[in-house]
Amino acid sequence: MTHSIGIKDVENRVIKAIGESFKEDPLRVYRVARFASELDFEVEENTLKLMNELKDELDTLSKERVFVEFRKALASNNPSRFFNVLKEADVLDIHFKEIYDLIGSIQPLKYHPEGDSYNHTMLAVQNSVKLTDDLLIRYAVLVHDLGKGLTPKEMYPHHHGHAEKGVEPVRNLSNRIGVPTIWKKAGIISSKEHMRRWDI
Repeated sequence: MTHSIGIKDVENRVIKAIGESFKEDPLRVYRVARFASELDFEVEENTLKLMNELKDELDTLSKERVFVEFRKALASNNPSRFFNVLKEADVLDIHFKEIYDLIGSIQPLKYHPEGDSYNHTMLAVQNSVKLTDDLLIRYAVLVHDLGKGLTPKEMYPHHHGHAEKGVEPVRNLSNRIGVPTIWKKAGIISSKEHMRRWDI
């Protein structure tokens, strides 16, 4: 019976935790999100609930273990799914707080019909997949707008100075999840320079 249910879940493209043993290792929270991004699967509601119940234990994970799952998700064809699953489980703010802070960060509708800064970032990182498999570039795209998460709400929908303000969030996120130094440097440049006009 368990075997047939598993096959059915695969056919339905759904990830489902089997039993409370899921909670034995908090890294499974990130593994679920990573598998969702690699396989382009949805995550079943009760599994999202189990992920949330591990929220207080995520801080016990080493940055090295978190980075392994993040790197694999970033290398997938659907890296935005990784973050969206963590968002659905309400655990995005633990290791990826700077991305979480983009949620609800309103942008000018004229230039950003996709919605808030979080939606913009997810769209950008998805588009980067179409352009390159270089993870350094994908990471630079992911973090380019983190400064918008620092904009006071009374300034919405404008984000004056967000390029320079984004340097510190990029540095904080990079250090927390242990990305390579060259990724961090690329992310900082991406934040500082992405509003610059380049005449080629």
